[in-house]
Amino acid sequence: MLTVIPIQTKDEQKDLCTKCNVEFIENAFAYKADDNGFIGICQFTFENDCGYIKNLSYAPNVEDNEAMIIMLRAAMSFMFRCGITSSYMDENATTDVLLRVSGYKLNDEGKYFLDLDKFYNTPCSKR
Repeated sequence: MLTVIPIQTKDEQKDLCTKCNVEFIENAFAYKADDNGFIGICQFTFENDCGYIKNLSYAPNVEDNEAMIIMLRAAMSFMFRCGITSSYMDENATTDVLLRVSGYKLNDEGKYFLDLDKFYNTPCSKR
């Protein structure tokens, strides 16, 4: 069964970042996805009332897009519950496939952006 949970210790977060070959960001929140084995990690931060997805990375030899998107949605939901309504993702934060299906779109400044308020509060037909 797929589980997506917050990583509880910085030691575990650092270890999982090493496994995924991504930079450990000490001040970042992090989630991990697991389905009878480690699937991936998502690190994110809050800065200036905005959320930033720092990475959304697979574990080695894993490619489960659905689990990764579910983990991303958990991070987005946490941001929104904390009052964050603007979220950005670096174009190098994840694979091209996950970036395309994530919901983040290029804004006028050339940054991948998602308005969490519209995402969670606007009916699909009005987006």
